[in-house]
Amino acid sequence: MGSKVTIDQVAAICGVSKTTISRYLNHKYENISAETRGRIEQVIAELDYRPNRTAQRLKASRSMLIGCCIGDIASPFAGLLLKGITETCESAGYQVLFADSKENALREQRAIEGFLENRVDGLIVNTTGGNDEFLIRVQNERGVPVVLADRSLQLEGKLDTVISEYRHSTIDCVELMLRYGYRKIAFFTERVQSVMPRIQRRESFFAAFSGRRDEAEPFLYEFSRETEGDCLRCVRDFRQRFPEERIAALSVNGVTAMDVLRAMQLAGISPGYDFGFCTFDDWSWFSLISPGITAVRLETKQLGARAAELLLERLRGEREENAPAVRVELPTAFIERGSLVPQRST
Repeated sequence: MGSKVTIDQVAAICGVSKTTISRYLNHKYENISAETRGRIEQVIAELDYRPNRTAQRLKASRSMLIGCCIGDIASPFAGLLLKGITETCESAGYQVLFADSKENALREQRAIEGFLENRVDGLIVNTTGGNDEFLIRVQNERGVPVVLADRSLQLEGKLDTVISEYRHSTIDCVELMLRYGYRKIAFFTERVQSVMPRIQRRESFFAAFSGRRDEAEPFLYEFSRETEGDCLRCVRDFRQRFPEERIAALSVNGVTAMDVLRAMQLAGISPGYDFGFCTFDDWSWFSLISPGITAVRLETKQLGARAAELLLERLRGEREENAPAVRVELPTAFIERGSLVPQRST
């Protein structure tokens, strides 16, 4: 079998986990009995197993550092994501270095170059979407594994990725609004740029209206968070366009939701019967403000933890170096509160 033997085969024949084989290869024998070590040694010799380059690097000096670049480190989403990443990495003995790209592709690239200069062992990136080819080169040419957290590449299947389910949850939101009698529904988003969750949720929003023959109508409001009053202008425009109708808005994420809710307050609009509202991200205060904000709950901390786990699998040699990229899609949960209200019977 020679060099074609995989770590999975060795583990299966030995009757142990891939992690145990990795520890053995890294000379970490503390939790491996003498009997098990002997069996692993014998199987490796009989199969002529040769660890891939990733596993071999375990024998060399490592920095035990992981670089993590986040699109907007000030958002509550980032706090939950980083908590999952940090807890998982630190439990494995790694220290995490953080950088904030501020949603700027050039800043993201510079941050990653800085991580590489500090000899990080791997990268977790919440990418701006403008560095697809660069990130692929980092892994393929520079040998540093990269895992994408929450935001995928436009070139799918190239890097390990963990995201939240978006298509069904978006369509479910729209269908609930329509069932409750809202017929003019707008999708509110900060600048979409190349950020994949924004692109995917926007596309799914419009897909929810495809083929309908009633008066239901979708609208899009894309505003700049850097331009004062831009979101307020969008909210007022939507309200004034249909002054006598029940309308509703779906926010692309929690940050956008804050802007829209603030704009509604300034415009003297309360979320609920006349102006329904729903958002992705279920932040703690959404249940505290009246009438309660209907939201799609994302398992953000779990997403960060799972991204870290995928990276650690690569670093430990638990997956072959040339193994196909893994895509993990975490489920979401719909949390209904008072910001969406059924139409009253006549």
